[in-house]
Amino acid sequence: MKINTIAAAILLLGCHTSVWAIDNDGLNNSLLTNPLFSDSTMTLSFKNYWKYLKEENANPKHVHNAWGQGVAVDYQSGYFADFIGFDAVYYGAVKLGASDYFNSRGVLYNNGDGNKKSNAEGFSKFGQRNIKLKYSLADAHFDARWGWQVLKNYGVISTSTRLSPTTYSGISGGVNYGGLTLRGAYVENSMDRNSPDKKQFQTNTGAKIDHLASGEVLWKSDLFDAQYGYGESANYLRRHLLFTKLRPVERLTIGTQTYATHALDEYLAMPASKRDFDNNAWHFAIDALWQADRWSSKFGVGYTSAKKENEIGFYPRHMSKNSRGTFISMAYAGDDYMRDGELVLANISEYKLTPDLAVGLAGNIAQFNYKDNHVRSGEINAFTRWTPSSAPMKNLTVWLMFGPGWSYKMSGKTPVLTDGHYTRTHTLSSEAIIEYRFKMF
Repeated sequence: MKINTIAAAILLLGCHTSVWAIDNDGLNNSLLTNPLFSDSTMTLSFKNYWKYLKEENANPKHVHNAWGQGVAVDYQSGYFADFIGFDAVYYGAVKLGASDYFNSRGVLYNNGDGNKKSNAEGFSKFGQRNIKLKYSLADAHFDARWGWQVLKNYGVISTSTRLSPTTYSGISGGVNYGGLTLRGAYVENSMDRNSPDKKQFQTNTGAKIDHLASGEVLWKSDLFDAQYGYGESANYLRRHLLFTKLRPVERLTIGTQTYATHALDEYLAMPASKRDFDNNAWHFAIDALWQADRWSSKFGVGYTSAKKENEIGFYPRHMSKNSRGTFISMAYAGDDYMRDGELVLANISEYKLTPDLAVGLAGNIAQFNYKDNHVRSGEINAFTRWTPSSAPMKNLTVWLMFGPGWSYKMSGKTPVLTDGHYTRTHTLSSEAIIEYRFKMF
């Protein structure tokens, strides 16, 4: 969908410059007072992001390290005739540091072949630029977007954010009536969270996938929420998901998630070495969140079935290369605990030392069986989050996380055995984020 010229034009129209202050028979004043411009906002944000991993799972010890400074300028118009508007968001990033294998951290642009630290660069892009529509009829509300946009947990399609979010080019829209929402999306291209390049969706072998399509039905009430989603990456993977949330008492929320992915022709045609599973993959999860005044704790259990002949299969979160898939199970952590036959237990607990400062622990432990081995892996991370509530720093967020983990020597996801036994490995990860944003108008 070629919208670059349109996007540039509407962004220029949205800029508040002195040109609009010139009164020409009241025309420009009337434009200024039109909700399309008078209701518009612009937000400037800065994000410093450092992400680190030391691991030895597949090779001798490797360090994956990336550090960058990002900026985002987010312009959102009002609506002309309470019907049509436009948004545009610029993202920029500057490299501050990198090691070899930096690209696995998703922070900096990899401008070259391989994963050498000399390839690490910043980037600049208009990651979002779209036309938006809304319409209301009685109690029903319609909205839609066309262009480059963020799709967060939109059916089976989602986004991920580092110094910028993953964005998609296409059409999305929905209808809401009371607690019921129907919505869908059709997208043809993407921009990664750490790249300015327009990319085509691909299979694991690099073959072109024409599009991703997804739809969902959501029901929300005070006591119970439900979400059913369906989607396909054209002729590659088909996915169903079903989420529920039950709030039996005010402080307790119980959630369930079921994911089912079916292989289509293009997936089945790939060599076995490129497939995550053979024909079908499932993931089931349940969690419980208790929230008190100063502390909260969330426990989760997950189980995966992803059969693969002669190897350990894996449930893929994403519907293709260059896309992100909706996945909210606690099995998604620093490591992804979604191997065939793997059972994972997870917890994240947080305590507020003050209204602005929280500390916590997050941990996972998992096990699956392979050739008479009970293969175990896990991690534990300490974190802190500071969100000052008083001026001038009330829009500041500081996040720090650090912790060790353990895994196993592997080829793909399959354990490498020595004398019939798997070999334990160790990991160390850390993350630091400092973000500040303020509204320009």
